[in-house]
Amino acid sequence: MTTFKDNLLDDLMREHGQTVEEAPEQRRRSARPLLAAAGALAIAGAATIAITGTSSEAYAVTKNADGSVTITIRDIKGVDAANAKLREYGIGAKAVPMSRDCEALDETKMDLLGGYVLPRISDDGSVTMSPGDIPAGYSVLLGVSNLPNRNTGLGYTGPIRNPAPDCLAEVGN
Repeated sequence: MTTFKDNLLDDLMREHGQTVEEAPEQRRRSARPLLAAAGALAIAGAATIAITGTSSEAYAVTKNADGSVTITIRDIKGVDAANAKLREYGIGAKAVPMSRDCEALDETKMDLLGGYVLPRISDDGSVTMSPGDIPAGYSVLLGVSNLPNRNTGLGYTGPIRNPAPDCLAEVGN
């Protein structure tokens, strides 16, 4: 894990660890155990999780046999092309650049009560989503950071009511 991921996990466990530890273990993951964490992250601004990778391609959007789609974005230059593929595959997500010049998300436009499935994170720096994971009229923002200390990190937010913003506020170092 990166320092950012370690710090984020430590913060989440400090605030919500007891809730997570008391939750019954489930074979299939649902969004319910993540609601408290998603709410806390949204309050902090854009809920971002740094994901790193080493590929030189700007982006990849791959349709899987089960209908889900795996998204990898390693450079802000891949945002527009990735968004075209996400729309084509019916995925409720929008890739956006992260910048210190962007405003914080308007939390009143976020759906933090459930009815959605958050992206599934892979160790290789990708997220997987399925059509229907996000309710109609909402988008999950996939934030792409090109800061040197972020290793072209890819992050995501909880669902935000459309029209979704065109950028996310960069948080952290």
